[in-house]
Amino acid sequence: MSNIVAEIKEEMEVIFQELSDIEAVGVSTVEARVSAAAGSWAQRLSEAVLSEAASSEAASPLSVPCPSCQGHSHRYRFRARNFTTACGVVRVSRWAYKCRCGHIHVPWEARQDLRGQYTRRVSATMMRLAAQLNYRAAASELKHHGIQVSHTTLHQKVLAWSEGEEVSTYADEEPLDTGSRWYVSCDGCHTNSPAGWKEVKVGSVSKDYPYTHATSVLKVRPGSPRYVASVTPAADFGKHLSDLATQTGIYQDEKTMDTEEVVVIGDGAAWIWNLADEHFPGATEIVDYMHAKRHLYDVAKQALGEDARDTVETWVNATETPLYNGETAQVIARIRDLETQNPTIGDVLEREVGYFQKHSDRMQYETFNEKGYQIGSGVIESACKHVVAERCKQAGMRWSKPGINAILFWRCLLKNDTWDTYWDTQEKQAA
Repeated sequence: MSNIVAEIKEEMEVIFQELSDIEAVGVSTVEARVSAAAGSWAQRLSEAVLSEAASSEAASPLSVPCPSCQGHSHRYRFRARNFTTACGVVRVSRWAYKCRCGHIHVPWEARQDLRGQYTRRVSATMMRLAAQLNYRAAASELKHHGIQVSHTTLHQKVLAWSEGEEVSTYADEEPLDTGSRWYVSCDGCHTNSPAGWKEVKVGSVSKDYPYTHATSVLKVRPGSPRYVASVTPAADFGKHLSDLATQTGIYQDEKTMDTEEVVVIGDGAAWIWNLADEHFPGATEIVDYMHAKRHLYDVAKQALGEDARDTVETWVNATETPLYNGETAQVIARIRDLETQNPTIGDVLEREVGYFQKHSDRMQYETFNEKGYQIGSGVIESACKHVVAERCKQAGMRWSKPGINAILFWRCLLKNDTWDTYWDTQEKQAA
């Protein structure tokens, strides 16, 4: 150890003298020379310190309990292994232990919060880049920072290190403040797979303070919303979203369940409202206003023709007023009036009538607005873009179900601002 320190000190003095002898030495020259040497110093010093610590008597007693059978395992072999650290690859010799039951283990490694050959800091950097860049780009960026990992290895680690993990596990509780309410939103978007396009279900949990219709000033609490996203059946996704909501604070206290105000916002998809009924009973349910309005445009274009833009716009504008007022019976009457102008699409119009009949109670927009509720699903629509699409809908991408669910786990940790919580938890568990 002392030899390494002496060598590094000598090299520092040499470099200092070399740079001092250069007349009018510039920042770039100093930066390049010192940073190159510093990398070597960090790697060698780390290796020396870890090797000494791993081989010490305190770290390597003659026998230790066997983690397999709880019997006595004894020193078996003093072996060297390479580890990838933030200071470079270091080679550390440490004792392996063997038990009569045949189990071989390395206690020193078990105490280091290592993931195979990677340290916690390197592992976190690998996952952070993989969550934001495609695997080849992430591997290239890691190489730029001195971490040699192939894109295939990176892919494997993304899968392995997220296995069995749930986003909700790492969500922090945020008590509901006086005057605020919970919002739960759901939506779906599609990503490509070898078998074709598959729906990714996305959910969010957030809260805000009521606003008045006169000012329309929405005060959103810092730190929200929280997201969960996966390719999974609706029933399983409902459980994931419910777990995230509970961990965040919804329905945690039975004493306040009846007074907590929960609002569920979504489009017309049946799975969303089935989920709401099961996991958020008694919540106020709202169909996103712009989604309902798009249905008016679809109806008008079907009945009046895609090219009749002015006529379509006039009809939608006239129908939007009763829609906003919650007068769905009048909306339905206007849709049925269109059938007299185009009888051939009666079945299409009846389906739209069914849509407005089914969601009538969820379309009382004027009443909702007067109570200060959000009536739009902008939060979840945005999440479909910045949680899913930015990473998972790049050119040429084809996702397996395990592959996309793994990357979405890491992306949700980032977007939920619970990245450090995850890694701190891993470190505590290792200790």
